[in-house]
Parts: sequence; structure tokens; C-alpha cells
Amino acid sequence: MVAPAIIRVTQMLSLIQAVLLPHLLKQETLNKKEFENYFVFSFAWAFGGLFETEERIRFHKEILEKIGAPLPAISAQKQNFDKETMFDYYVDPETRQWKMWQADTWTAPRRLLFSQLLIPSMDSPRTDFIMKSIGNLPIEKSKLRKENGLRNTLLVGGSGTAKTSIIIMYSRQFNPVEMSFKRINFSSATEPINFQEAIESEVERKQARIFVPIGNKNLTVFIDDMSMPFINAWGDQITLEITRQLID
Repeated sequence: MVAPAIIRVTQMLSLIQAVLLPHLLKQETLNKKEFENYFVFSFAWAFGGLFETEERIRFHKEILEKIGAPLPAISAQKQNFDKETMFDYYVDPETRQWKMWQADTWTAPRRLLFSQLLIPSMDSPRTDFIMKSIGNLPIEKSKLRKENGLRNTLLVGGSGTAKTSIIIMYSRQFNPVEMSFKRINFSSATEPINFQEAIESEVERKQARIFVPIGNKNLTVFIDDMSMPFINAWGDQITLEITRQLID
């Protein structure tokens, strides 16, 4: 999957703004080395985030050999390129240095329902961190910055790569007092009216043309299988058009 250049640049700028925002809010100053770490992290995920394992290894080597970027030290001997790449690391906001991703600790529920189990993998913390940074998860309303946060996130990947599970685990971090969560499943039969009715069921009229989430809350909408709606003879997916209008 190849994204247009403008999309990759936009992704990079959005991500670097997101990871620098906590330091900006605390009025902290970064030195050149720390800023370069954040820059390389944002560059890698914006331009190479869609790569598979082998492509990530090649991407890592190209940056290391041709750009001389300040990459994390790969393993103790620094010779383990075939197993680790810069995508296995992130910049710790506390130390501002590279730190390896760690899968979240999983605790088995009292009642095991195997069809509903959500077990974190190594991809879980990576995706969660990036979505939370971009979306600026509003844990506290006093920290909500609409001009810098509340951006939409499109999670892509092949079938069976746990995209839905990662989103569900992410949504469980929401404070139910402040955040409502709506999951909408798209299929080849989903029409614009279905999407409109699903959204209208979660909002109420505040003024003549202003609608807000019920209960004075924020609302996060999860659209599952976004690419599924029917493509007509003109190459349009009219269900995605009304979705785009709402996002705009």
C-alpha cells in the first residue's frame, strides 16, 4: 500500500506535533539530540509504518547507512538487525531517549470466554501510543486542546491483523463519564441513511442546526471495515461520502 507523498508528509507533521505537545504544555525545552530522536521516530512511522517486517529492516538500514540518523542501539551487540529495528523502539517522554516497546501485562478474567478474549501483542502498545498521541485522548477535560487534538485516525492492515481488537482495547481506556463510544460496522449493504441513523441515535439537538453527543459528553465513533460499502458504476462509495462530510 503506497500513500501519496502529501499524506506521508501530513502524517509526519501531525505525529511530531503530537509527541512534542506534552513538552510544550509543560513549557519544557528540548536539546538538539532529543528533538532529533522525536523527528526520526515521527519520520519512521509516517513513511515506513505500513511496511512489513522485511521492508522495515531495509528501511532501518537505509536510514542508518545513508542518513546517519540517531537511531536506538539495536540489542547488546548492536548486530541484531534481522530481529530488531527502530520500529521496536519509541522515545520515552520522561527520559527523551529510545526505549523498547513492551507488551502490556495481561490478566486473565474470572470467566474465560475465548471468543471475546483480547490479549495484547507487541503491536498493541505501538498502535495505542500513536493513536493516543494523534487523538490526544481527553482523559481530563481541563487538558483537552481542540486545536491540537481530536484528530481522526485510520488504522489499516491486512485481514486478521487484530485491527478491531486493538481499537476495542484502546476504547476501554475512555472515562465513561466523559466519553461515549459508538461502534458502526460497515458492509457492502451499508447505505448513507444507515450511517446517518447510527450517528443521529447518539446525538441530541442543542440549537437549530447544532447537535451534540447525548449527556454533554464527548463522542468517539469507531467505523469498522470502512472500505466495505458498495462501489457504484462511477467508482464512488456514496456511504463514504456522507462519512467524509461528517468528518469535515
